[in-house]
Amino acid sequence: MMKILIIRTFPSIMDLNTYNIQEIGLARALVARGHECGVIFYNGKVSDKIEKLIFQKNKVQYEIKIYWLKGYSFFKNGFMPAIKKIVNQYDVIQVNEYDQISSWMLYTKQKRPTVIYHGPYYHQYAKGYNIKCSIFDVLFLKLSNYKDVITLTKSEPASEFIKSKGFKNVYTIGVGIDEDSFSLGEEVVKCPIEKESSEFRLLYVGKIEERRNVFFLIDVFEKIIAADEHMQLIIVGDGETEYVERFRQRIKDLVEQGKIVYIPRASQKEVALIYKSSKLFIFTSNYEIFGMVLLEAMYFSVPVISSWNGGSSVLIDDGVNGFILDTFDVEKWVCKIRYLKENPEQYNLLRKNAYKKISEKFLWDRLAVHFIEGYKKAIKQWEENNF
Repeated sequence: MMKILIIRTFPSIMDLNTYNIQEIGLARALVARGHECGVIFYNGKVSDKIEKLIFQKNKVQYEIKIYWLKGYSFFKNGFMPAIKKIVNQYDVIQVNEYDQISSWMLYTKQKRPTVIYHGPYYHQYAKGYNIKCSIFDVLFLKLSNYKDVITLTKSEPASEFIKSKGFKNVYTIGVGIDEDSFSLGEEVVKCPIEKESSEFRLLYVGKIEERRNVFFLIDVFEKIIAADEHMQLIIVGDGETEYVERFRQRIKDLVEQGKIVYIPRASQKEVALIYKSSKLFIFTSNYEIFGMVLLEAMYFSVPVISSWNGGSSVLIDDGVNGFILDTFDVEKWVCKIRYLKENPEQYNLLRKNAYKKISEKFLWDRLAVHFIEGYKKAIKQWEENNF
């Protein structure tokens, strides 16, 4: 049994009741495999506190220790002074992103065996992140001993990015989905849309923002319904007020006609019901580190038509369990959607293969094995260097 500490260094305060949080999904899987697990979250100016997250799996009760730590934010870096008092209680620690300063302080000083879990990668659209990394590399990375640190990544693009920084022990493992977060149990949850519809429903779930290319999504949809009125688009997501208001004006007529249903917010379990009531998931994002919604859609047997990004490059086998389009040509997106609507045999094959890919390889219970292997390598490496 290992004692594993997962540290989320981002300065964002998480709500454990409303979202499929990666750290929690992984921790659940690790604990269910017999390991002890703690998770550190940033808690802003609120004093440190510890709570126990209790959950059941296969009728067995487990617990995860959650540390909510007081800290401060600086250029999207979270600093929590109490971390240094906690890390020595664990056999191995996991930090997120090589360029988070708190992560860097832990993986370079190596007070305990440390693993990096990294997602971002170089992309022309992510100009701010590219600049940030360039500055970080000069001010921090080149001044430290880091190249042998075990690094687990969310995608192949992320692996190539990390290797270009000089990291040598890099392993692509992806991201998992936590089945329990979608389980209704005995809870009664009302679906925000009609469960049955004669229309062919397209679905988008995600933030309403420029990076997600949502205006292009509407261009595609308008082109489709100009030739086929038996289509509907469900949009679930919110964003910055000014941008969302522009977007709502853009879709106003289509909402009034019932062709678009816009749902600003929905619980994870409500979203599960929406997935089950949809035919195709359309993801036109300009840039995506991974995209949990791709995992979710495929888990619910909803085929995905997506732009090329970190998540789609790992999850989608083009033409087998979905489609990847490397262009933002409206006509090409429309053709793919029409093709699946008009070819039910191919559509059903994609549905089957989408679920199979996720259930066999991308549940946290499956991925936990790869994380555990990474932790063991980190422990072995640390012991060799310190004894």
